[in-house]
Amino acid sequence: MNPHLANISGKLKNSLWGEQRLSVFLYLLFISFFLAPFVDSLPARLATSLLFSLVMVFGVISMSRHPAIRFLAGIVACGAIVLRWLTHLTPSPLIFKWSSFTALIFLSMLTMVFLFKVFKESGKVTVDTIMGAIAVYLLFGLTWSILYGLLDQLLPNAFNLPGIAALSSVARQQMLTYFSFVTLTTVGYGDITPTHEVTRMFAIMEALCGQLYPATLLARLVSLEVMHRKG
Repeated sequence: MNPHLANISGKLKNSLWGEQRLSVFLYLLFISFFLAPFVDSLPARLATSLLFSLVMVFGVISMSRHPAIRFLAGIVACGAIVLRWLTHLTPSPLIFKWSSFTALIFLSMLTMVFLFKVFKESGKVTVDTIMGAIAVYLLFGLTWSILYGLLDQLLPNAFNLPGIAALSSVARQQMLTYFSFVTLTTVGYGDITPTHEVTRMFAIMEALCGQLYPATLLARLVSLEVMHRKG
């Protein structure tokens, strides 16, 4: 193969199957979660599920080169994707619970992998490093939102939600996604509050991560840049 064509092919493959594409899908998923209340329709929910499925697929690809870890991640991702689409076909409390649980497991695994890569990398701080760091922050918020949704289904009076009687499962999850990012950024408007001991504990943990992660990340990026310039 021509070296020039091989170089283009390699860049295309990295763009399509690498972590850059996963980061793009994460940003799109993040945006879709916040646009959902304004475009609350079946096509919008299907588009969000499609993005969620793509995040799962590309997450498995970038999870690890170890076959066993990738296989395990693939099993969890397949279960999460199937259950996610089943919520559209046969919505029921049981399917919502299992969908939330499998999604929570996979997003937790993906968050740990991204977190490890961001803090493990050494050398010059690049755009990819920054994108990976931002992706971790978004994963924090999305993972905790799924956790809150699961706890809301399992625990009685887990959250004080406005208009609780009229809220569907989808609407409750949207509100808890909002609550997750408000907690992560420690804004704390107070319109949604955790009312159970377990949900309060996880809300405190998320707020701590929202404070400690940016500070630790900034120190890490500065040290990498200093080491690169000295080298």
